[in-house]
Amino acid sequence: MMTMGDLRPDEAADPAEFVDLLRRLKDRSRLTFRQLEQHAATAGDVLARSTAADVLRRSTLPRPEVLAAFVRACGAGDQVDEWLRARDRLAAGAYTTPAAPATEPTPSDGSAGDVLIGGPDEARSWFARPAPLAALAAVVVLAAFGAWFLWPDDHEQRTAEKPAASSATPAGSATAGGNGTPPASGRSRIRPASAPQLCISEGRDRSGAYDDAVAVQRPCVGATPPETYLVPVADDLYFVKWDHPVNGLGCLTVRRDDPGRNLIEPWDKCSTDAGAQLFRFEPTGTAPDAYRLRPSDSDLCVGIRDDASKVPAEAVAEPCTGQPDQVFLVDPVPED
Repeated sequence: MMTMGDLRPDEAADPAEFVDLLRRLKDRSRLTFRQLEQHAATAGDVLARSTAADVLRRSTLPRPEVLAAFVRACGAGDQVDEWLRARDRLAAGAYTTPAAPATEPTPSDGSAGDVLIGGPDEARSWFARPAPLAALAAVVVLAAFGAWFLWPDDHEQRTAEKPAASSATPAGSATAGGNGTPPASGRSRIRPASAPQLCISEGRDRSGAYDDAVAVQRPCVGATPPETYLVPVADDLYFVKWDHPVNGLGCLTVRRDDPGRNLIEPWDKCSTDAGAQLFRFEPTGTAPDAYRLRPSDSDLCVGIRDDASKVPAEAVAEPCTGQPDQVFLVDPVPED
């Protein structure tokens, strides 16, 4: 294990100083971001290289699970608790900041920092559109009307399972990916077979009827974040998880209510009892790694709404037609 030496997270005066200590921790590890991702996977964590890089670019506190994975990946696993205690102290406002100006500037990435709105069990919104400067003061008021991705009447632990960045296969599968077998687990990309230059990523309902983030197709170049992970559950069923460096983990879920019925959105609560977020990948036989995606709780198939060549056309659960817009190529993300 690495020794921290003079790295004392408990003495960090503010979040920016805390992040600077994390930069120094990485420097001491002599690991690249790619190596950090690999070390995290070996430890059973998820730490996409883009997530690790984003942690060190920002001056706000990383999420606790990201912090723990980062510290372990740097080889300081025996010091995770100390880093988490220091983070919690700073998150609680236990530091002195200069008086804020009458109007706070918006962070360059459109986020409002690592501020928890509501109680500790309340889910926070992912992928919110950057708010106009004049609207930032209304964030707390708007949060009182609800939070994204929260199961109705659910105040239990939010994320049930982290995606495993490995090549493990579901039970009963001899080989993962290609030749009519289930896809490999871990970091992946999902591409419409009719437009393989596009990837399923985050976007918005073009009609404007539903405001929250949903799955759409967009050019693969620039389609991350979020990172996409396949997590095998049982009987060839998978969670499709998104991991965003700021907004966290979420399971793609078929929306069953209006507005936005049958659109696919990320929820921060994942449950093996939720058929709307368990997907079966049925090999089509039309090409290696070509699959039909089927929500486990219906007879529907995932397809691309309307013109399958449009960007950003929405992914949607719809009656199965056997048409090319309901066939997806699923393959591991190439190593850099």
